[in-house]
Amino acid sequence: MRRLIVGTCALALAASVGIWPSGAPVGASGTTSTTEESSTTIETTVAESSTTSTEPSTSTMVPATRGTAVQVGTTLPAPTTPPPPTTVKPAPSPYPAVPANSGSGRRVVYSKQQMRVWLIEGDNTVIRSYRVSGRYAQPTQGTFSVFSRSAFTCHNGNAHVCMRYMVRFTRGPSGDNIGFHEIPRRDGVPMQRDSQLGQALSSGCVRQSTADAQFMWAWAYIGTKVVVVW
Repeated sequence: MRRLIVGTCALALAASVGIWPSGAPVGASGTTSTTEESSTTIETTVAESSTTSTEPSTSTMVPATRGTAVQVGTTLPAPTTPPPPTTVKPAPSPYPAVPANSGSGRRVVYSKQQMRVWLIEGDNTVIRSYRVSGRYAQPTQGTFSVFSRSAFTCHNGNAHVCMRYMVRFTRGPSGDNIGFHEIPRRDGVPMQRDSQLGQALSSGCVRQSTADAQFMWAWAYIGTKVVVVW
């Protein structure tokens, strides 16, 4: 009994100083396989702890970057020479050339030789040109201006001959008014066809198609310059 007590005390003393693990069961021979498993488990745990402690912590990793904000080259200066201007050629005029020495500015040009009229704006742009029927002998050549207009009128010596859109700009040798107007009608019948415009068929005035007479009426107000050339 005394040996058992002494042995128990010795085991307790050994456990207290680390020679024997505390709480380990004691076999008949004083050693057990449990002690070996416990020792192996301790060594494995230490090894795993040692291995884990050598890996870097993710909290200390430097994040990757995709580029740099530093400019790698110098900025080129803006071009100082402007690009050459684009040359646009004006569209060719659909009308015959205006006769030479026919004045300037906003005006009507009437050529007796060509039996043609040009309506010209102040910047010398021809806005309309067309054939007419006049008379070679009159009016005389020169510069005139519109002094009278009538939407409808008749011939002084023949009430059966009437015309619309009369724009008067001069007078004949006998004092008769001369102007631009629609092809006259005798008792309501046109005295010539539009296809005959361009021929000298008038007794003194300047005959026009209906469309051209309406255009002249709207464009040539009182005071409009009229230049008559050969």
